Amino acid sequence: MECGAYLAFGMPIAMLGAGWPDARHTYDRPSSALGLVALAYGLGRLATSPSGQSILRRWSIGAATAGLLAILAVINVLAALTGSFALLVGAFAMVGLVSGALDSLGNRYQTVVQKVGQAGLMFGAYGIGATLGPALVALTSWTTAYLAAAVVAGGAALLAASPAVGWPHGIESPATAAARATRADRRDRPPVPTGPLVVSLLCIGLYVSLEVSAGSWTASYFEEHRGASAQWAGLAVSGFWGGVTLSRMVMGRYPGGPHWIMAVGATAVAAAYISVPFLPLPLAMGAVLVAGGAGAVMFPTLVATTTERVGAAAAARVTGYQLLAANVVATGISAAIGVIVARTNDGAPIWVLIAVSVVALPLLFSSINLRQPTTEPVTAPLPAGPRRAMTDP
Repeated sequence: MECGAYLAFGMPIAMLGAGWPDARHTYDRPSSALGLVALAYGLGRLATSPSGQSILRRWSIGAATAGLLAILAVINVLAALTGSFALLVGAFAMVGLVSGALDSLGNRYQTVVQKVGQAGLMFGAYGIGATLGPALVALTSWTTAYLAAAVVAGGAALLAASPAVGWPHGIESPATAAARATRADRRDRPPVPTGPLVVSLLCIGLYVSLEVSAGSWTASYFEEHRGASAQWAGLAVSGFWGGVTLSRMVMGRYPGGPHWIMAVGATAVAAAYISVPFLPLPLAMGAVLVAGGAGAVMFPTLVATTTERVGAAAAARVTGYQLLAANVVATGISAAIGVIVARTNDGAPIWVLIAVSVVALPLLFSSINLRQPTTEPVTAPLPAGPRRAMTDP
């Protein structure tokens, strides 16, 4: 069931970036206005990303999931049919609110189920939605694609509400005793090492922002600045998300350990983005696909190696900080690209991606060299399935 939910909310934000170069004419807005829509989505998602437990105190997970998916279906219809830019911004703020809540419920579901295979399917479904959505926009139209996304969300809502769907016991129960630490216990916790914390937050924030910004702005760059057709620009976005999804699904089979994977991935991301402005259009689109596949390993591997950088005692807290940093930095950079485009030209997005990837590279190598003393061997297996931040789009 959660696969259907993740598929449904993976579609609309990925379609936004792919369809915006053509759809903006409907709203009589410049290409830079995409930054405002992305900001509305990001702020909405930030607002509800920690909401899972409070939702489950009022409703069952089945009812909550069904209700949120039904709201998402209505929002998609509004996005498909409205000609008002103000309503579109409001619609994507609502998409962010609903997506953050659904993601939070999904995380709660996984903490109870604790099945890696199901996690891989669930997070993979999000990637499939993010891949299919832009392709649908490219091959049909903005209106058709969002109406189709509404049908997917509506179907997922009906499935979630069906009595035939069995939800695991314990999802609505309060947090575990370990999570309900007393204030005294919290005061006794060792401090988080400042240097490794800063490096961790910067690394994860910058690499997630690369993923989110590329997904949002690639179509605008190719269509508005490089002269690509709307179909090929949309398919380039679909290829980017396809690269992200496939890479995360198979990353457990990559040779080498996590440090090698991060080093190669970060280098490939920077090289791919640097090459884009200088390559012919078809090769530039291929370079973006390579950047998506290479960059996909960064978020889950950085999360998996958090203990190495900050120590076992601080790892749980820092993981939460990292997720927050990922959402905040990604929202900020994606919105800032809109401001830069408004003040320069439609070629700006790729130069921002280049700058972020180059700045992130030495920080990533610095994080690889960080080690905290521990009394137990540190094991950091790579997740079997893809994990997103606000990604993830």
